[in-house]
Order: sequence, then C-alpha cells, then structure tokens
Amino acid sequence: MKEIHPFTSFQEAISRFDNGAHFYNLFSHAKDGVVSPEELELIAETDNDTQKLILFLVLSISKMDNHSREKILARLDGELFGLYEKYHPVHITILQMIEKGKPGLSVTMVGTPKKIAEPEENVEELVVPVLIGAEGSFALVPVKQAYVIYELHSEYTHETILIGHPKEIADLPEKKLRLGGMLRELNTEIGTESKKKKLFLEVQFFLLED
Repeated sequence: MKEIHPFTSFQEAISRFDNGAHFYNLFSHAKDGVVSPEELELIAETDNDTQKLILFLVLSISKMDNHSREKILARLDGELFGLYEKYHPVHITILQMIEKGKPGLSVTMVGTPKKIAEPEENVEELVVPVLIGAEGSFALVPVKQAYVIYELHSEYTHETILIGHPKEIADLPEKKLRLGGMLRELNTEIGTESKKKKLFLEVQFFLLED
C-alpha cells in the first residue's frame, strides 16, 4: 500500500508516463506519445500486478478534468488500453459494498478510516486466505494477525465496513481518503458454527480527499 499524489494536468501526467521504461524494454520509447504497460509499471511499482497497475493509473489521474483524463487514455498503447478496459475499478459507496460487493472486484471508495485497536469478537473470528511459500499455496490466517484493521466511516451513512492493509506497512491517516483496492471475502474460523461471510477491502493505494 502506498499514497498516491495525483496529477493535476495532462502535461504533468504524460511527462511521467511516457518515460521509455527500463533500458531492456526495447519496444518502449520515451516521449514518443505512447504509454506502454512497462512505462506505467516503472512509476507505479506494482510488481507487474495488472489489477494494481490499472488501479494506480485511475487514481493518479482522478484529480484531472475529464478532457485531460480522456487525452491520457488516448495515449495508452493497445495492450495497456485493453488492460484498462478489463481491470478498470468500480467506484462504490459503503452501502453499495455491503449490498452488492463481490470478492475479487477492484474498487475505489471514499471514507474516513478509524483504526480498531482491540478487535471485537466478530472481527476476531474472521480469517483470510494469505499466500505463503514459494509454491504459491494459500493458508487461512486470522485477519487480525495479517492486517491492520480499520472501520471505514462516511458522512452519508451510519453503516461501516472493514478495511485493512498488511501489518508491515505504515498506518493509514485517519482523515477523509480516497481508497483503492480489492474486495476480499472473509470467512469465520474453522470450528465455529457460523457460516456467515463478509467482505473486506484490502487497501492498495490511497490519496487525501479534499
């Protein structure tokens, strides 16, 4: 997870995006008017995670006017534009996440996080699949063990949702934020009677909201 400082103009954004990528990316060229996935990855630093790469793109141009955003999208090469169309995040509210959210959905949302210092019983029971080992297998780990957990609040509803990020990352500021990430499904621990499932936003990027 990292903070994004969004671009405010077309020229500012294109000067960073159209960078030629790494020297070994032979088909990417700086200042040629075309932005490739490799060039975007150079500044996004997402470890070639396509979903995160497009999320970075969308949030980084979110403060630009519509015309400037359209000009940026017109500069994406065919491969990157195809990824944009496939992985473009959905902007949702807290209520929409509760009522219509689906696991694996890439989303952006606005709210104020409040860190949960002592997780309540219903949070204690929740587990989340975590990637372990070189073979890429998953294990169910208590969410409070793997993540810093917050409740996300909004002035538009009294409802709240759970969000979080890995513990090794610095805490989110408890201010109004625009968050980007992926919806994950949480389950109750093995051995508990309840089969209720709920969603959890794994935060990948954030920016300060006006």
